[in-house]
This record gives sequence, structure tokens and C-alpha cells, in this order.
Amino acid sequence: SKSKGKSQDAHECIRPTSILREPNAIKEFLTRDQFRLYKLIWERFLASQMAPAILEQTTVSIMVEDYEFVATGSVTVFKGFMEVYVEGKDEEDKKEEILAEVQVGQDLKLKKLDPKQHFTQPPPRFTEATLVKMLEERGIGRPSTYAPIIDTLLSRGYLVREEKQFHPTELGIVVNELLKEYFPDIVNIEFTANLESKLDEISEGFTKWKDVIKDFYSSFQKDLEHAEEEIGKIEVEDEVTDEICEKCGRNYVVKFGRYGKFLACPGFPECRSTKPLLEEIGIVCPKCQKGQIVVRRSKKGRKFYGCSDYPTCDFVSWDKPTGEKCPQCQSFMIEKNSGKETKIVCSNKECNKKG
Repeated sequence: SKSKGKSQDAHECIRPTSILREPNAIKEFLTRDQFRLYKLIWERFLASQMAPAILEQTTVSIMVEDYEFVATGSVTVFKGFMEVYVEGKDEEDKKEEILAEVQVGQDLKLKKLDPKQHFTQPPPRFTEATLVKMLEERGIGRPSTYAPIIDTLLSRGYLVREEKQFHPTELGIVVNELLKEYFPDIVNIEFTANLESKLDEISEGFTKWKDVIKDFYSSFQKDLEHAEEEIGKIEVEDEVTDEICEKCGRNYVVKFGRYGKFLACPGFPECRSTKPLLEEIGIVCPKCQKGQIVVRRSKKGRKFYGCSDYPTCDFVSWDKPTGEKCPQCQSFMIEKNSGKETKIVCSNKECNKKG
């Protein structure tokens, strides 16, 4: 595919060493995961060399007095590369409507009126795929930097990932608001895209790097000095909790950390006592039957469920326990979210009893 703007696609793509090595021909020499990965790479590479698909779209406009009703449908006339490879989707595409044959100017009779009320929905949250697509469309970053950008947002606690979707944390929202207020030019999408273009000009010898740094730093230094002066004046009141510090007896306060909120003693630096802020879900641990199931976060920001008595009890689950037992094997039941619906299933993969 063609690069966006002057994007540096200098990195060699991952491709088969020979297109003649069809996936099924070498399947017996690969593990299940190796085969699936090789098949994906092989099919995608082959598809990139094939002709585009041709779709024929039909739109029918029906006028009833002052109201217009529109129906659309499309048919694949020529599959092209789709014969080999079809890009996966995060959300299921709407099913294509099969339209009846109609003629221009034809009078139609109403068979049934099925009124439905729809409310305006907020834009869907970013997933890794849609965020990368947006970065690419806006000219931000390079293919080699998309993954590090996302990893940085997660590792610093600005985002968390829940069921493939990114959610901003309170820390991320605060940092974003401060950056927008004190460094509006830097967090401007146009600035980032323009800087990428300047870097290309430097690499191609059209611009001197010293000139680019000089133009940037003169205004940045003023913003930085202003931010250092003003941000230091901002006082954030601590949220006091009912939990008592075991070392000095003070009430713990809620603090923001790299991985989200945690409890800390207000007596810092004399008292450095801290403890995690745990969110209970009202379910007793199915392993030890003593602790409570709490929500935790991995270092990548992904939500999982563990026992409040950790490390005494090492129970963990990526899926939310329901507090019920499987009637077949007595394993604990979990909520399984497929993106379309939530199902109650057995946590034992060999049983996989549906609730």
C-alpha cells in the first residue's frame, strides 16, 4: 500500500521467504500458534499483490410527501484480494441489505410501518486498531513507533485497557488538561504532524536541524518557564479515607501513582506507609473462601481480578467471577464478554458450561 505523506516505511515488512511455501504445505512442522501466524502473514502478503475488490453500491430513495426514506445495499462484483484475505474488524459490520428490484419513478405500496426510536450515541472508544488508524491518518508517528506510543500511555497510567477498549484514567485526564493549558502548541495534532514532516526534510537534506530546534525551543522555553511557575501553585486536596495507617495512626489519603490510585500516609516523609486501593466486587474468593475478589491492574493497565488476601491467596482471573459454581464440574463461573454480549460460562476450559 502507498505510504501516507512522506512516511518513512524504511523497515522491511514481515513476509514469507517464499510465496511457494503455502501454509497447509508446512502445517505439520508448526505448532498451532505458529501455523495461524504464518497463515495470516502469508495471506496478507499475497493479498497485497492482488487486484482491488470491486463493490457495487445501490441507494434507493423513497419519497412520502415531505419525508425521505433511504435504503442502501452493496454487492461484491469482483472479490480481488478479498478472495485470499479480509481485514478483521473490531465491531461486527452491519449486515448488507438485499434490496428488491425497483425502477426509477415506480409507485410503491406500504406493507408495514415499523417505527423505531434512536438516540444519539457517543463516538466509540478507541481500540488499539482504531487508535493506530487515527495516528496514521493524522500523520503522527511512524509504523515503528505506534506500539511504543500506546505502551507509554498504558505504562504511565494515563490509560487502561478494558475489553480491548482504552479508557482514560483520572491521572491521564489531569495530565491532559494541564498539557492543553500550558503547552497548547505541543499537544496540537498539527504540531506533531508538522514535526514529522520537518524530520523528513532534515533527513533528506532540505532543512538544517539547528534551524528546526531554534524555531521550536524559543517558544517552548517560555511555555516551560510559565508552566513551572504556575503548576507549582496548584494545590490538590487529598481525599481522606477511613483506613488507618498501621504505623502512625493517621488516616490514609488517596494518591495518584503510575498505575492508578493508591493509599498513602499523609505523614510522608516521616511515615512512608502505602497500600493498594482495592475495589471489591462483592464476591468471595472461590479459591480460599476467605478473601474478597478485588479489581487489580497489570503493569500494562489491563484489568484483572484477584483475592484481597494476596499473597496468602494467589487467585487471579482475567474474567470477572460471578460467585456461582458450575453445576457440572463445580468450578467457578465467570462473565465472558465477546464485545457483542456478556455470557456466563464455566472457568474450566475443559467443561465450558454455558450459563
